[in-house]
Amino acid sequence: MFLRDEVAMNYLARIILLAFPLLGIILGTWGFIWGALMLGAVFLVGHRSGLPIAALSLLIGYSAPLIVFGTTVFNLMSLVPLAGLLGVLGWHKGWPVRVTFFWSAMVAAVLGTIPTLSIMLEGFSDIVVTEMINSTVQQYQASGLMGLMQQQGISEVQLREVLQQGIHLYSLALPSFAALVAIVEFGLVFYFVRKWFKNDEERIPFTRWRLPWYAVWGAVLGIAFYLLGDQMSWTPLRTIGINLMVVYAALTLFLGVSVFAYMLYSPKIPRFLKFALIIASFIYLFFTIVSLIMFGLFDLLFNFRRLSEDS
Repeated sequence: MFLRDEVAMNYLARIILLAFPLLGIILGTWGFIWGALMLGAVFLVGHRSGLPIAALSLLIGYSAPLIVFGTTVFNLMSLVPLAGLLGVLGWHKGWPVRVTFFWSAMVAAVLGTIPTLSIMLEGFSDIVVTEMINSTVQQYQASGLMGLMQQQGISEVQLREVLQQGIHLYSLALPSFAALVAIVEFGLVFYFVRKWFKNDEERIPFTRWRLPWYAVWGAVLGIAFYLLGDQMSWTPLRTIGINLMVVYAALTLFLGVSVFAYMLYSPKIPRFLKFALIIASFIYLFFTIVSLIMFGLFDLLFNFRRLSEDS
C-alpha cells in the first residue's frame, strides 16, 4: 500500500509540474501557495525520479503558458520553482545542507525579482503615486488620525511629502521584498521536504543553522555598490546595493537569532544572565535588532559558535 501511495504521489507531482503553470495563469491562482506546491513537486520528482525528469517536466510546464500567452506571463507567474532543480542537484551531489540551501535560495531570490523588473524599469507614474497618496490621506481623515497629527503640528502638506518619500523608497526596495518572499517560500518548502524525506543526515537544530562563510561577500557587495552608486550618482548601481543590503539584513537577522539562541542554550552562561539578556532585548528592541544583524553577519566570518565546517 505504501509503494502504491508513493507511486501515486510521484505521478501527482509530475502532473503538477506539467499543468500548474498554465492553470495558474488561466485561473489566476499564481501566488505563494501555488509556487510552493510546484516547488514541493520539483523536490519530490527530483528525489524519486531524478533531476533530468524533474527538469524536463518543469520545462514543458513553463513552455505551455509561454506558447499560449507569450512572454507577458513572466509578470504573472513565479519562476522560483526552478531553484528547486539546484536543490535536487545538491542532494544528489552530496553537498552540505548549508551550501545547497544558500545557492538554491540565492537563485530563488534572483528568480523572484523578475516580475518586479517591469515596475522598476517603468516606475510608478505620477497619477498612480497621487492616487495612492490621496487614498492614504482620506483614510487618515476618516479615522481621525489626520486631526491628531495636525494637533502635533504635522500638516497635510508635510504628510503628503512623507508619503511620497515612502513610496519612492518602496519602489527602490521592491525587488528585495520580492527576493525575501522567494527565500521564505523556498526555505519553508526545503525544510519540510527534507523532514518528510527523512534523510539519513542528522537533523540540524536551529541553534546550529549557518551559511557558508563566503556568503558574507553578498553583504560586502551590497555596501560597495551602494557607496559607488551614490558617489558616481549612478542610480541602477545604488539601487542594486540597497536591495542587497535589505536582503542581507533579513538573512543575518535570522542567523543572529540562531547565534543568540545558541548562547541561551549554553550551560556556561548563568541562568540569571540569560534572563537579563532576554528582558533587555525586549526593552532595547532596536538595539537588539541591530546587534543580532551584526552577530549574524560576523558569525559568517568568525564562527562564534565554533561549529565544524564539515558538520
